[in-house]
Amino acid sequence: MCASCHSLEAEWFEATGHGTVHSWTVSHHAFHRGFKDTTPYTLVTVDLEAGVRMVAPLASSSEQPLRLGAPVVLEYHDVSNELTLPRFRTHE
Repeated sequence: MCASCHSLEAEWFEATGHGTVHSWTVSHHAFHRGFKDTTPYTLVTVDLEAGVRMVAPLASSSEQPLRLGAPVVLEYHDVSNELTLPRFRTHE
């Protein structure tokens, strides 16, 4: 949904997947028992260079603490042969 006009119109386009951290939250409690083994996990809201904002889990890749404006890159995690999910990795 467009944050400005609330339109549900969408357009697909190719993006680099590079962006910066807008905000994040750390979840210590699984919202479903299927996620119990993955807690705690961090969800990041990222401002992509393409001009859109996206939310996805953060894949730990650095000993540095997360910070606003930190550069990240989108990658994909093959959960199974049928399921691939997006996640971000810090890119410093």
